[in-house]
Amino acid sequence: MTDSAHSSVHRGTASDLASGPPAVLDPGLLAALAEAADALPEWAQSLAPEDRLDGDLALDESEFAVLDALLRERFGADLGALRAGLDVAGLAALTVGDLAGLVRR
Repeated sequence: MTDSAHSSVHRGTASDLASGPPAVLDPGLLAALAEAADALPEWAQSLAPEDRLDGDLALDESEFAVLDALLRERFGADLGALRAGLDVAGLAALTVGDLAGLVRR
């Protein structure tokens, strides 16, 4: 995604049914997402945990590779290993919230 604005962000998921305040995303994770997507930092500030990396953010494979390298460097997190363990439906369902959980480990 070389465009600094992401198109329609899907926010109508099962995550919406959870009670409580919205999750706060790690600023370092948001910065890594913006860098990987070649987007402005303001773009990342609009992200929500339920945003899907593939469907909502439209990250391509080169952006996933950059994101994997950034997460390894900054958090010691292995996005490649996580993605390798998922089937096609799991890859399509991978969210920003899933990344947040990965970097917290």
